[in-house]
Amino acid sequence: MTATLIYAAIINGILSGGLYALLGLAIVLIFRTTTIANFAQGEMGMLSAFLLIMYATALPLPLWGQWLATVLISGAVGALIYWLILRPNPQAEHLNMTIRTLALYSLIFAVVSYRWGGNEPYTVPSLFPAHTVDIGGIFVSVEQVGSLSVMAILGVAFLLFFRFTETGLTMRAVAINPDIAGLLGINVGRVSLLVWVIAGFLGGVVGLLVAPQSFLDTTLMRPYILKAFTAAVLGGLYSFPGVILGGLLLGLAESFASIWISPHLREPFAFLVLLLILLVRPEGILGTRHRVRV
Repeated sequence: MTATLIYAAIINGILSGGLYALLGLAIVLIFRTTTIANFAQGEMGMLSAFLLIMYATALPLPLWGQWLATVLISGAVGALIYWLILRPNPQAEHLNMTIRTLALYSLIFAVVSYRWGGNEPYTVPSLFPAHTVDIGGIFVSVEQVGSLSVMAILGVAFLLFFRFTETGLTMRAVAINPDIAGLLGINVGRVSLLVWVIAGFLGGVVGLLVAPQSFLDTTLMRPYILKAFTAAVLGGLYSFPGVILGGLLLGLAESFASIWISPHLREPFAFLVLLLILLVRPEGILGTRHRVRV
């Protein structure tokens, strides 16, 4: 294996892992705050890509403005989902709420398939120029560099937001114990709404980063949502840094497996890595182990 091939595998692994991590952050954010596993997170990103090419590209804005408008609309869609699907009867069992997200998954897929599926696949314009740059003898596309930059900025901003801002600390309080947070005067419903807005925002960003790399169709995000859940479990379902680490490890494992073994076995190898790690650390890499003394 040549050094060039190794560097290419690292870049591709980090790129894929970063996408898994961003989507996983949205999943863990919702799970930590509301204990709901949002299975519709990927379809929310797919919907965002369709909104971009069907509506936002018609706006009299530069492409970056169209992307920004789409991401903001994605956040609004997240808020709408919370108000219409999750806010009614919020005291329902967590399994009940999770089943609602599965229904939402099917609903988004059905609506998009009915409205635009007949002419798929579609081509999505990239925000970055279509040429390559030489980095230490390795030719990397500007789209890859741009996507990695966006993911790095969002990942760092996400961690800083939850560690140092008042709103982020409020969300962490709700995640620890929503009942006590409510008694302390925190509006838990408003926090939950904001969580879904951020989840919609992150889903939109991931959808817009993924779509230009391939043709857009209604199954665009299905492989990514599975890997995002895997990254979340691998890193620890209650740890934001763990999700980022889990996503990167998963992406690198897939990338090197496609070189060392076979491109057809990259996913089974990645899940083998997940299984081995969870056998050693069931709580995830950065998860917290809880012991109950009886």
